[in-house]
Amino acid sequence: MRFTTICFLLVYTAYPAYAQEPYIVKPSVQDCVNVRSDSNSDASLLTCLAANAPVTVLSSRPYWREIDFGEPTTGWIAKKFIVPSPTPAIAPLPDPLPTNMWMTIHFIDVGQGDAIWIHTADDDVDGNGIFEGKNIIIDGGPYYRNQNNPLLDYLHGQAHHLAVLDALVVTHPHSDHYYGAEMLSRHFEIEDYYDPGFPKGGNFEKFIEAFSKPEIIVNNVHRTPSEKPTLDWGGEVSAEFLYTWPGVDTGLSHGNTLENNTSMVLKLTYGTTSFLFMGDAEGKDRTDPPATIKYVEKILIDEGASLKSNLLKIAHHGSETSSSNTFMDAVDPDFVVVQSGRKCFNGTHIPDMSVLMRYCAKNPNVKIYRTDEGDAGLSTGDAVNGDHVVIRTNGVVIEVVEGVQADCAGLSAQVAGQSCT
Repeated sequence: MRFTTICFLLVYTAYPAYAQEPYIVKPSVQDCVNVRSDSNSDASLLTCLAANAPVTVLSSRPYWREIDFGEPTTGWIAKKFIVPSPTPAIAPLPDPLPTNMWMTIHFIDVGQGDAIWIHTADDDVDGNGIFEGKNIIIDGGPYYRNQNNPLLDYLHGQAHHLAVLDALVVTHPHSDHYYGAEMLSRHFEIEDYYDPGFPKGGNFEKFIEAFSKPEIIVNNVHRTPSEKPTLDWGGEVSAEFLYTWPGVDTGLSHGNTLENNTSMVLKLTYGTTSFLFMGDAEGKDRTDPPATIKYVEKILIDEGASLKSNLLKIAHHGSETSSSNTFMDAVDPDFVVVQSGRKCFNGTHIPDMSVLMRYCAKNPNVKIYRTDEGDAGLSTGDAVNGDHVVIRTNGVVIEVVEGVQADCAGLSAQVAGQSCT
């Protein structure tokens, strides 16, 4: 089987500010805030700045600002501890968008599960309403312990303890989506938390109840069934929940299928590029032909939802319960991303090759990327092996930073290898 690797160098410091911006250390800071030699909490300590200390922001990375703190010395400080001085005015969105302002989407290899980190473009100016460098997580994968947690390991080199997650979305209450989110709630400050409000009970409700503990910081909780919360992730980004659990189960089947069909569906648009995140929302039963459409896919079609997207995070890990013909026609993606591992479902590994082959048949130029691309022959426990897919856009073009493109011509040869026990 042949693969094509597409890789572009991703340099997080490539978000130049329109000007070097004056900031101060937040007046609420007690004692002082560490300044380090690099954007890493393990980097060497340069100094510790007290509240109201003036600094100049030079550049940005996720969760961090590079500053000149006047000795003259430069270093890195956690973004959450400084504020502009004076407060900037709301800025109009440039037209056209600047071509050097990149939003990056990380599809993190967590084995059998979903974990997506979105970092919006950052102009080094907090509070002007555009290019705010937001950090959003969609689902957390299946690991809830710190040890060997692939999501925490991935974020550790970028973030710091109690860094701010502007939004945490748990699409639905299945363990391969929320277990890792429980871990995030212990290590990050969460500004806005979203889930469909489905009454799962058990460990999931314990996860929600833990938000009231003093050591866990979740500032706003959105769990209202049938209502689609409004999202504001910067003036350059349009973010919208196209679907959430309607509060009743009619037409959504039962058991695991029902819970999959409570998945929140999110569409994100930046400039002329758009991304559709389906959670585990289904469109048919496994034994149905692709011409059948039901469940969430049918609801979205019947409601006239704007589904056309450049990139689709395929639903339910690429299972045959997703991707009816009508839905595929409506989305018509140029890129398809699958998050899956090596877990055996009903005698087969997912993604189902029949699903991926449908996308290839519809569009021979479609680009398919999978977080299980190098997992053949591995056990479930060994399937977390760094098959991350990282994609960025400046609102005009989409570039693949990391990931191996599957060869459509070779998919049919993999069907025989899907059987498992």
